[in-house]
Amino acid sequence: MRIAGFDPVRYHRPEVDMPLITFVLLCAEIALLIKFGQAVGGGIILLEILLTGGLGVLLLRMAGRSALKPGRVIELLMRPPNRNLVQSFGLLFLGGLLLLLPGILSDAAGLVLVARFFLQRGGTSRGRAEDPDTIDVEFTVHDETPRE
Repeated sequence: MRIAGFDPVRYHRPEVDMPLITFVLLCAEIALLIKFGQAVGGGIILLEILLTGGLGVLLLRMAGRSALKPGRVIELLMRPPNRNLVQSFGLLFLGGLLLLLPGILSDAAGLVLVARFFLQRGGTSRGRAEDPDTIDVEFTVHDETPRE
């Protein structure tokens, strides 16, 4: 059924939907914490919240330190940042932030992002250049002078 003069695209406002989505997610987090706490006990829930919060703080510090190394800061100032580098450290930062928040859903999402960061970092060699315009070549030097 179509109403004359009503345009659903015009009246869709994401700024109204975001608080609703956030409210629903927070209610789900609280409900899961209560149900999980009833099943395993409050002490284990408190321990889970403290451990994942501590892990989140460590990951946020790690992301900040590696993003703000003097060489990296100079590189970011001299040329545009590499998209893969920014995206990977964004995963670590967001994963650490989600682990810092209390809740089972946020912890699960944070662990997935952190695992994805470490899996991506493990697949690439640290010695290789991340710039696509760079050619990575290995070579050996053979000394032709005879040794005495």
